[in-house]
Amino acid sequence: METIVTVERTGAVAWVGMNQPERRNALTPEMRDALIEVFERLAEDADCRAVILGGSDRSFCAGGDLSSLPAGDTLASRKRMAQAHRLLRLITELSKPVIAAVDGTAFGAGMSLALACDYVLCSERARFCTAFSNVGLMADMGLLWSLPQRVSAGQVRRLLFTSAVVDGDEALRLGLADQLVTAEELHQSALDLAAQFSGAPPLSVALTKAALTRMPAPLQNVMGLELDGQSQLFSSADFTEGRYAFLEKRRPHFQGR
Repeated sequence: METIVTVERTGAVAWVGMNQPERRNALTPEMRDALIEVFERLAEDADCRAVILGGSDRSFCAGGDLSSLPAGDTLASRKRMAQAHRLLRLITELSKPVIAAVDGTAFGAGMSLALACDYVLCSERARFCTAFSNVGLMADMGLLWSLPQRVSAGQVRRLLFTSAVVDGDEALRLGLADQLVTAEELHQSALDLAAQFSGAPPLSVALTKAALTRMPAPLQNVMGLELDGQSQLFSSADFTEGRYAFLEKRRPHFQGR
């Protein structure tokens, strides 16, 4: 049976590959459920410190599978969206950094998946498009939350209302992407970046990422998050290791304790 989501390990880095090129990695129910299973497994894997989400055959993810949409059935549509939101939460609430490695199309829900990640690395062949308005829908899978964090209010409206297609250069200029490389460099660049992320203190990353999902927030709320999180980290073995490493002028070895 075809493996529509693959996982390759390089040390503490897991590369999660959407692998249904004949469908341009569309977010079919099967693809969605396979991604949920993989991310649930990685969430429990203490040896995994960073994740890369990529596609295959010049396509990141072409978006939702319109052919399987339960048109006219509101209850079935809500159940389907709840499963999509489950995947979104797994990515945004994962205690480890997630890097989107975008080569080719990231349309509709595919763009939502990419922007749900902590860092977006793309090739010059990348194409981003909200796409939802093309079929009379509003953006979903958190795009109304993630897109305004990256681009201006005017650009949010342009991209959502017109479903304009954005190439890699424009994506970098607008802030949709954080880094632009050639298609040939994408794989190694993603691995190198993930290796840097995997060396960060796991507890600190987890608490920081959890706090960032609550932004923007009033200053009083931010200080409350700092009070709770930092007091825990002051008592961690990783902070003890980091402090001694700083004083001894060596690289720290964090273990997530």
